[in-house]
Amino acid sequence: MILYENNSARLLNIIKWGNNPFKKFVSTSEIKEELDFVKSREGLINRIKTIVKEDRNFILPVIGEVGSGKTHLYWALKNSLYYYNTFYISLESVYKKFFYNIYSEFIEKLEIAPLKFVVNQLCENWGALERKYGFFQVVDIEKIKKTAINQLSAKYSEIEPEILKDAITGITTHQLDPYKKIEAERWLLGKLLDAKELSILNITHDLHKGKNAYVLLRLFIENSKLGTILFIDDFEKIVGISNPQDDLVEEVFDPSWLYGAERSPNDIASEKIFSKITQLQNIDGLRVIITLKSIDSLEQIKKKYQDIDSELLPPIKEPIFLENFSEEDIFELYKSTMRNFFNNIECNEFTKEFENNYFPLNSTILKNVFRQAHGNPRVIIKTLIRIFNEIIEDEEDLETILKNYENLTTN
Repeated sequence: MILYENNSARLLNIIKWGNNPFKKFVSTSEIKEELDFVKSREGLINRIKTIVKEDRNFILPVIGEVGSGKTHLYWALKNSLYYYNTFYISLESVYKKFFYNIYSEFIEKLEIAPLKFVVNQLCENWGALERKYGFFQVVDIEKIKKTAINQLSAKYSEIEPEILKDAITGITTHQLDPYKKIEAERWLLGKLLDAKELSILNITHDLHKGKNAYVLLRLFIENSKLGTILFIDDFEKIVGISNPQDDLVEEVFDPSWLYGAERSPNDIASEKIFSKITQLQNIDGLRVIITLKSIDSLEQIKKKYQDIDSELLPPIKEPIFLENFSEEDIFELYKSTMRNFFNNIECNEFTKEFENNYFPLNSTILKNVFRQAHGNPRVIIKTLIRIFNEIIEDEEDLETILKNYENLTTN
């Protein structure tokens, strides 16, 4: 009993030093989510994994209300699908330079080693293993480029020859020309190049020109050994992209609206972004997961696809619904988070000590938090953060603080 009381006081002191077990909660794609995925959602993860493994091209809608854990789902999928390059975009942050921003996210998650492997494989497919004979055996780069053009022209028939030539030149130069390798690598990584640097590479545009980024994105995804999953959050924002800028004439803004056209810049931006998204479906091996807040949003999206081309509808899978937590989930989440906390502060003895209780909270508080949040994961976690912050910051004793939450009323 004395040991228990000592451990309780010890844990409480550690927390009061400013250690909030839930402080690492995040809801963005930039910082890795450290909270575990509750068991009630394991079936959902397994269902998505099955779809990913059985189909190479699809759009899978995931529907869940605000705070239901859609971004958390991204991290769970990224951690579960080891052999897939899973990357995340938000339409709000990429619409200005759509293909360039998607390509940048793809490359960042793919990393350099797999990228170099794909570049090497492409060059070998185009004949890089064949060499001119002589005192020094060298490759015939111009012959390899010509072979690449012949191989890709039919499959990429909608791509302008100049754009396709730039992509082939950038890839072959990086792999086969040691004197220009560094410049070519900067081009492949999407760096901004000046006219002199582009001239050295004999390339017309860098990847800030969207069509160049698109063709490279397609080449790398279709020839990568890793599968590719694009996770697009809050997809319904496509029907209301706002604030297009004047300097985006080529990408999203049509100045004809200023001269009496009935459509607003927002409508034009939305249509053009949607058109670009439909181009992604031409990429073999690209699996797309979209998140939406309601089934009504999905119906609007389907209608937009129907208006463009009814043949685009079949790749849209039946939606998966991300339900709120069950009451059991909050207890599982709490226990799991506290175990991780004990491990992080190197006090694993607490795991066994507090295995059968919820100190410094209790089951009544956790039930009240669940009910007041109506099972919404984000609200649950933010409430737990607030409780622990009060324990850390308030001078009142623990019992007084907890009484306020034992008497919570459900809205």
